[in-house]
Amino acid sequence: MVIFESLMYQLSDMNKIEQPDVITEAACRWLLSGGVPGAYAGPDPGMAHDLSPLLAKEMGRKDISLSAAAAWFRQEQIIRPVLERLSEVGTEVWAVKGFDLARSVYPFPGGRPMCDADLFMEEGNRQKILSIFCKSGWSRGSPGDGIFNTGIVSEMKMYRHGAMVELHTHIFYFPATFPGRLPRDLFENGRLLEPGLMGFAWHNSLLMVLLHMLTNIRIRPVWWVDICLLCSKVSEAGTWNKFTRNAFETRLGHSLAYLLRTASVKLEAPVPEKVMKVLIRSNSGREDIIEKLKAGRKVPTLLNLKHLTGWKKISWFYALFWLVLTGQHPLKRK
Repeated sequence: MVIFESLMYQLSDMNKIEQPDVITEAACRWLLSGGVPGAYAGPDPGMAHDLSPLLAKEMGRKDISLSAAAAWFRQEQIIRPVLERLSEVGTEVWAVKGFDLARSVYPFPGGRPMCDADLFMEEGNRQKILSIFCKSGWSRGSPGDGIFNTGIVSEMKMYRHGAMVELHTHIFYFPATFPGRLPRDLFENGRLLEPGLMGFAWHNSLLMVLLHMLTNIRIRPVWWVDICLLCSKVSEAGTWNKFTRNAFETRLGHSLAYLLRTASVKLEAPVPEKVMKVLIRSNSGREDIIEKLKAGRKVPTLLNLKHLTGWKKISWFYALFWLVLTGQHPLKRK
């Protein structure tokens, strides 16, 4: 195992990132070695740990296992009618994070807990997909449809029977403030999960998980497991070169390299050394904006007012003014 002692990172805050705990380390070793039933050798995760559903069978806790399986089945069944309608009209949404990984890399779907389903849309299909959700009985939960439709924010929450779907056009909540650069092949070579639902190619699935982690203050243990399992898939597919190209072009290579280094050293994720060497050279000087965007609600609001231009800036100011007048809570960002 190579430890990249020479790597230096711009972001002091990245050095304070929450490290994987011993349960996460043991779970990753178990899964990377095949996830053989009865072979988990780590500490008991108890009832409240993020990985309790994944390890419930190993600990003999049928109640947690059954509850997790039921929650997954219910969410999947509520969403399926929309997916079928999307397929009928010749379009699709793209699962990202848990709604993809639960069925594609985990030993069983209930082992990957999630609160909602994250789905990506291609820009050209935005209105068609929103319309199908609404006609299928889903309600919009995000105020200010205009700032979503104009691209100031990238997320629209939809609700039905207690289930929530987040429809995304970008991995960052404020793409107009910090657009980054999505992979040029994001919607190519996808994996068919079911009619109307696609999964990104493995190298892009990994990249989306990593980019999502950058904007969160707290790192969930299950995200580290996601990374390890996806690294194995990228290795099997032989697409590390594609991952490296797309990760470099996001201009966030320093931060991505830190996450991958942690996964490699702490969790034995199969990350090639050459990937680290390339990404560490991606020094754009823009990564400090990521730290500001995850610092709290007020900071992103001010960043938007500072960086937006033209009618988007006017629209954002109007939306904030409306929220103040009506007493509504600011838009929740993930």
